[in-house]
Amino acid sequence: MDASPSRTVGREPELERLETALAALDAGTPGCVAVEGEPGIGKTRLLRELRDNAEARGDLVLAGSAAEFERSVPFSVWADALDAYVAAQGLEPADADDLAEILPSLRRAGATASSVADERYRAHRAMRGLLAVLAADRPLVLALDDLHWSDPASIDLIAALLRRGPEAPVLLALAFRPGQAPERLAGALATPAVQRLALGPLSERAAAELLGDADAGTIYRRAGGNPFYL
Repeated sequence: MDASPSRTVGREPELERLETALAALDAGTPGCVAVEGEPGIGKTRLLRELRDNAEARGDLVLAGSAAEFERSVPFSVWADALDAYVAAQGLEPADADDLAEILPSLRRAGATASSVADERYRAHRAMRGLLAVLAADRPLVLALDDLHWSDPASIDLIAALLRRGPEAPVLLALAFRPGQAPERLAGALATPAVQRLALGPLSERAAAELLGDADAGTIYRRAGGNPFYL
């Protein structure tokens, strides 16, 4: 069941900031936006708006979601976002062996193993290069949702890219529940390079617009302004 509303209301300031980020991306400026809030508050919906607007501009849009049952799988959200696309495009990066830890489609038998620390460093560097390749012809928007369920390796990769991102027009769009997010994710996002969008409840006026109900006040009070419950 798709419980998302047919239209987005009450998020004009956030949509304006996303539009500004896309405009900067089209001008060649990379960036990162992080959308945070309680369950049902509209994080996934806002990412969908961003993705739709980016696609309308002609940008390349790739998306993945972390899953609660994959917390022990390294780089699971990155594989969800990128693996199928890389395989479908037949891409063969020069550092495919380093990327193989992240993207299963690039794994091959007989690859030389190295230390975990060395593997992670090489994988981070290789992902930086892959994102630059993907964004070579048109800007790339990479949306990663439900990061409160993400595995530590995925978060470490996010942190590495925020410290030193690809020299290409790449916009990272991240969404998570702050109350359930690991401390290492909060630490990774604690940088001025990240635009933080903290979603709160809708106003009663926005709720009435969403519901189209003259008696929306009672529903609003019961739902606490949460769009999902509304």
